[in-house]
Parts: sequence; C-alpha cells; structure tokens
Amino acid sequence: MTSDECEEHLRTRQAYRMSGRYMVRAYPKGLLEAAMLRGLTLAEAREDVALRLRCAPLRVESHNMIVTLGLGLVADFLVDVVDAGVTYHAFGTGSVAPVMGNTALGTEAGRKLWTTRSRSGAVVSFSVFYAAASCTFYIREVGAFGGAAASATPGSGTLFNRALLDYDNSGGANDLTFDLTVTLANG
Repeated sequence: MTSDECEEHLRTRQAYRMSGRYMVRAYPKGLLEAAMLRGLTLAEAREDVALRLRCAPLRVESHNMIVTLGLGLVADFLVDVVDAGVTYHAFGTGSVAPVMGNTALGTEAGRKLWTTRSRSGAVVSFSVFYAAASCTFYIREVGAFGGAAASATPGSGTLFNRALLDYDNSGGANDLTFDLTVTLANG
C-alpha cells in the first residue's frame, strides 16, 4: 500500500463517535443526604439507601446529543485551548427536542458542580446529587456545561450536551441523582 493509499484507507475507515446516556434516579427525600452526612460517597450512599429500602430507586433514562459546541469543546481540550473540563450539570423545564446547534438549555432551572467525575478506558462518567428542596420542578431537560466560563450561574459556560427527560419532582418528594455516561469509540 502506498502512503497515499494508506492515508485514504485511514480517512475512510477510521471514524470516531462519541455517544452519551443520561439517567435520573429518585430517592425518598432526605435519605441520600443523611447517608452522605455520615461520610459515605454518593455511590456508597445510593447503595446504602437501596439496601435500606430493599428496592432499586425509580430510574428514568435517555440518550443525549453532544452538540456542536460540545464537539468544539473537546477539540479545544485536544489543543490545550481550554483548561476546564465538563464541570457543571444543569436541568430545566424546556421540552423542545435537542438539536446540534443548541447553545443552552431551553429553560434552565437548576445547576450544580458534578459530585463525581471519573474515566475508565474510553468511558467517562459523571454523577450529581440534588436534595429534594433544590429540584422541585417538572424536569424535562438536562445538560452538561464546561469550559473556563462555566460556573453556578445559569447559562454560563459552553453547552457540551443536551437530553430530554421526563420526571415530575414539582412536589419535592424526592432527592435526585443524575448520571451522565459518555463513550468514545471507533466507528
């Protein structure tokens, strides 16, 4: 194979993809927070509460879209333009379907730093905990934000991804955790 043929082969055969999945889990108000106040990590607290309740929490799952700005954020990381990762989670009440050109959530209602962030191979996992009092909304959308400008201020930073979910916590009955898993893969 000539170098031109090799380059063409790589260009046509080696495609990369990045995909993600969101999950929200609901726990009776106060149980997760009490477990974490006892010194447990978020993962340990979830396991502890599930054992105490003798059942798994309610789960709602959704695929997400890594938006154009999110792909640009990854490109910026690769060339060391941005020094902050995907640092914030946000939820909202907007219900318009995600599109690649999204720059923000439709109607942002809450935002927090991710409680945990980790990587195993080409899978990156994020989790965040909200006490019931801080998420008393009918949650219809979620997203992750990063970049140097990301902060606790709604709308700040660069939108990495967006997904629609459907969970009504407007009565404030449940503590919620949100998990985002992003997988990078060939082809």
